[in-house]
Amino acid sequence: MKFFKLLILFLLISPMVYSNPSISFTELMENFERNPKVLMEIKQISKNQNIPYEIYTSDKKLILAKGIENGQLVYAVIRNLLNVFENTSVMYYSQVKENFNLSTSKLVYGNGRVEDNTNGVYDVQLSSSRGAYGLLMIPEWSDKVFAFDGETGDLVDTNFIPITNPQLQSPKQATLHISKRILVSDQISDVVQRFDTLGNYINIFAPSTGLNTAILDNIRGFGIRNNWNILVTVGSGASQNTIQQFDTAGNHIGTFINTNVNSPFSVLVRSNDILVTNSSGTADVTRFDLNGTYLDNFAVSSLSFAQQIIRLSNGNIATAYFTGTTTSGLLITDSTGTSVANTFQSVTGLRGCWQLPNGNFIVTNASGVHEINGTTGASIRTIIVRSNFQYVDKYNPQTLTNITPITTNSVADAYSLKNNYPNPFNPQTTIEFTIPENGFVKLKVYDVLGKEVSSLVNANLVKGNYKIDFDGSGLNSGIYFYRLESGSFVQTKRMTLIK
Repeated sequence: MKFFKLLILFLLISPMVYSNPSISFTELMENFERNPKVLMEIKQISKNQNIPYEIYTSDKKLILAKGIENGQLVYAVIRNLLNVFENTSVMYYSQVKENFNLSTSKLVYGNGRVEDNTNGVYDVQLSSSRGAYGLLMIPEWSDKVFAFDGETGDLVDTNFIPITNPQLQSPKQATLHISKRILVSDQISDVVQRFDTLGNYINIFAPSTGLNTAILDNIRGFGIRNNWNILVTVGSGASQNTIQQFDTAGNHIGTFINTNVNSPFSVLVRSNDILVTNSSGTADVTRFDLNGTYLDNFAVSSLSFAQQIIRLSNGNIATAYFTGTTTSGLLITDSTGTSVANTFQSVTGLRGCWQLPNGNFIVTNASGVHEINGTTGASIRTIIVRSNFQYVDKYNPQTLTNITPITTNSVADAYSLKNNYPNPFNPQTTIEFTIPENGFVKLKVYDVLGKEVSSLVNANLVKGNYKIDFDGSGLNSGIYFYRLESGSFVQTKRMTLIK
């Protein structure tokens, strides 16, 4: 009798332990992406059961806990680093152990312990390059921000903003602000954190009064208005499906957009309108005027789950799409939302994107950071393998940390680019300019052959008078040209570096 009781108990328990999870791979990935707070529960189960929640095999397969069913971790199995939705499966840990050799894998546990038995397969090589194009900041959802060279895309620093617990629990986007600080939106902490330009934590920037989930809950990316107020996407809670606005000190000044957004993820402010990406609903990207009034659906495509959206140097728009084998990738449109190229799909499951000076794109997905050809979309290389890289943003200390608004007796009623001083110079000089209206401003330096040697300003500025210091320490003596572009205004002047 005792034997039969044990047999019945085994039969009742075994299906829950050994049957396949009920959720599909795509559902598992999407659910985690929209609400990463499940990561806290995943790490806790990992601690309690002493099992890894992330597994990187020696032949570069990624096995990542993304959900929970019946008290068990559910793992997404990624077999193709580029096309993360190809030949996928979902498994419980018992199935993972049966199908993969964990003794030769890299194992990450919820208590922070890492066991790497891959013999260096995932070791990273850092580049010493930090060119005139500055750096690219890419948060890694787990806890910190990496830096990559802005010209080549090479990995420069794995601890640009180091592990800062509990402030960073799921950093989504890091951006350099006019306040001369780095702002980082954190999806689990539900606030925008502030760091200095050396990566040291300062405080909560928004809301300035501290955590308030009635205002910010499950935030994703954010954008910066022409007056340097920030616009933060909200995915859950009392302010679900809204864009909340904060002033330059982080004070909450109300809901900016509360219509025609559906699980918003990214905000792009242009000179005449604002674009917001949506992970749900019929419109991938919705368009609003500068006051937050809905205008139209900017992009509706066969792709799904739009994440980061960026403006390219020629005015075109690139949008990263997250979901599906044939429905994710990088979409390039013109300034009106009309597709101008075949969707780039050599790398799928995209979160973030950025265009390098050579025209190639840096993209992020659930397996790492990759470079793709800017013309054909073909994969060029995988720069680093790791599961949780997010949005890509420019960091150039010369772009903002050296630019200073100045007060003069003259009214900023016309564009102007003044002569630099001193001139000739060695090695520093100051450039002043005036813009009479809010807008996107570029100030670049070129050599006599027309090659760009420095990008001093590449940002939205409020109308006014500005000055910025240019350091020519790394350049040879000679004649250089600095060029200001804003709206239809273009002006170039000459300066001389003598060493």
